Amino acid sequence: MPDEPVQGMLGTEMREVTFPDKSRGFILVKAGTPQGEADLMAARVWAELPEPKGS
Repeated sequence: MPDEPVQGMLGTEMREVTFPDKSRGFILVKAGTPQGEADLMAARVWAELPEPKGS
């Protein structure tokens, strides 16, 4: 992934983030959002995901 965030439409950027389980992914954030804040947003989304069935 490039060092600079990828800018999208309407003032958004795609950011590579690390989730609490140490997996990696991408989220869209408002352009200019600090990386630490993007990681916190990803953690909140991860925490709200339903538990997989059978767990």
